[in-house]
Amino acid sequence: MTIKELFNAIANAGVKTSHHPWQIYLTRKLNLSALLGSFNVCLALLVFNYLGYHDSVFELSVVLIFAPFVFFLNKRSGYVSALYLFASIGCFLFYFLSVKMGRESFAFLFFFPLTITMIQMAARKEIYKHLAVIVVICLLSFLAVIVSYRFHFFDPTLPTQLIGITKNINIFFSFMVSIGFMFIISAESIKQEQKLKAALRQKEVLLAELFHRVKNNLNIVTSLLNLKKASSCSVDVQNALEECRTLVFSMALVHTKIYNMNSIEKINFSDYLKELVPELINSIGGAEAVDFDMYSPSLDLSLSQAIPCGLIVNELITNAFKHGRTLDRKLSIRIRLKEYNNSVFLEVGDNGPGFPKEQKQVSSLGLDLIKSLVEQLDGEYTFQNQNGLQFNLRFSQ
Repeated sequence: MTIKELFNAIANAGVKTSHHPWQIYLTRKLNLSALLGSFNVCLALLVFNYLGYHDSVFELSVVLIFAPFVFFLNKRSGYVSALYLFASIGCFLFYFLSVKMGRESFAFLFFFPLTITMIQMAARKEIYKHLAVIVVICLLSFLAVIVSYRFHFFDPTLPTQLIGITKNINIFFSFMVSIGFMFIISAESIKQEQKLKAALRQKEVLLAELFHRVKNNLNIVTSLLNLKKASSCSVDVQNALEECRTLVFSMALVHTKIYNMNSIEKINFSDYLKELVPELINSIGGAEAVDFDMYSPSLDLSLSQAIPCGLIVNELITNAFKHGRTLDRKLSIRIRLKEYNNSVFLEVGDNGPGFPKEQKQVSSLGLDLIKSLVEQLDGEYTFQNQNGLQFNLRFSQ
């Protein structure tokens, strides 16, 4: 096993395939931080022994004995237990270093990289309560150091001639430990971000392919309906097949827009209507058979809103051709689309005879379809006779 493989094996201790990405990288950060901490303790033993200061050997040795249990707990119990042990070991060591070396040694500075590291590692909503407990433990330990200084619980054992050099070493080490911990956390966070971005790109490609396949399949359905329509001799059958074809086309056009825009969240519904309505008019009666007026400022709708909305417009235009034409005047269809206070308003009207006076007696498959589609939008709608039939729809964006 190479050094790199050994390093990764240590970092991955406790990583499970069932873990979420943040859990994997939290476990790795904890393992690597424990490894860095153990290295620093070994280095401190060498430096203090070289300087001739031996009174903290016991505490440093205790840390080296318990440090491997961080990896063990990570592997057995999980990262929460390992977090508590890591924080407890750090607080134990830095408390005794601070009170034994004395205030002038600046050993208390080690509490700051420890606390910052714990916050950076455990700042996840899933473990906020554990983070709060760990931070409280660190703060209480630091307060214990201050109280020990104030009431002289321990007499400093650091020789006077070593205070200056130990002070400089502690300042330097606390700074370097901070950099080391932040480097580990940053490096693992970058890896996590890269992995998430790669997974996101893969899902975007798969979704784009899905929309492309759905679009192609719906286009095949419209082609089959056209073939069936052309081969039928019955006018009623041809009309029914044409209605089905336009409904399928309305759905296919949404998927075409989604695919071409490289966005799976929203489509520009105004552009969608500008393509849908002319196709419907040409397929049903031809542009020369109707005067068409549309006002539709730019408006984005989600996929779940665009499809039912497009089907509603499809059904209303089809019904206008069926029931709105009269012998004395040319059919006119108007569409108004607007947004106000996070609500979308759609108006579709014609200049036909409108509903009969007893509107409650009017019932058809088309109206039932419109009602069902409005329910999907969780909206409200009305029909009213206003120089013809006008449909009003409101739903939240």
